[in-house]
Amino acid sequence: MPKASYLDKLKCINRDLLKWIALFFMGIGHFLLYTFEEFHYFGLHGFIFKFFIMMEYIAPPVFFFFISEGYRYTHSKKNYFIRLLVMTLVTQIPYVLFHTYDQNHTISFDFLMFLTNWNVIATLLLGFVSIAIWDSSKHPVLKVVGILLCCSAGYFTEWSFWGVLFILLLYIFRERPWIRFAAYESLMLVYVLYMSGFSIFGFHWLLFMVFSLPIIIITLFYNGKKGHFPKLSKYFFYFFYPAHLLLIYIVKILYKA
Repeated sequence: MPKASYLDKLKCINRDLLKWIALFFMGIGHFLLYTFEEFHYFGLHGFIFKFFIMMEYIAPPVFFFFISEGYRYTHSKKNYFIRLLVMTLVTQIPYVLFHTYDQNHTISFDFLMFLTNWNVIATLLLGFVSIAIWDSSKHPVLKVVGILLCCSAGYFTEWSFWGVLFILLLYIFRERPWIRFAAYESLMLVYVLYMSGFSIFGFHWLLFMVFSLPIIIITLFYNGKKGHFPKLSKYFFYFFYPAHLLLIYIVKILYKA
């Protein structure tokens, strides 16, 4: 048996732990950010609440990565697709309720938003479909057209077409972690430049570093193992995302009551 390298010895984070870390920071960050008017960050010191709000951005790249992993290892791609589709539709209801209330402080349901502004699980769904197209035996031209259609549909989701591209990229370079790292960082650089209005002087370096953290952890510390509770972590994310939006929505309503 070949002797483990130094880098191999660093790989101590399994799938469950990585998901729980992402969920923890997403939950805390969203709650602090979206209840600011009600609780004013609970009086936390400036550095602490800014830390948690910024760290919630590590969650989307982590789950982009797990869509690329899930496609690779799932026993049934059809069931995986159906699960993502169902959770997209389920999540859209609290997603719209939450954002409608956050915008106008009234209990209402914005049907236009329901049809045109989809939650992040829709981004994951389209990323999954783009991988299936990439992996198919279709003519390369048809593949390009299909992926472009996924990106076009992705424009109406929380992470726009960028999320679709990140998921596809993470899958394409799945066997070459350092090339995957370089490709991810390159695309993230373009994304943050886009978010900064393509201004070098207005470039959001802190955001770029936070977005870079997940791929650094995945490349150096992720060991690819499931962990002790694979089924729990597998399904908990799907329910946690709509549930935590609904919880924040309820808390804001009760506070105003």
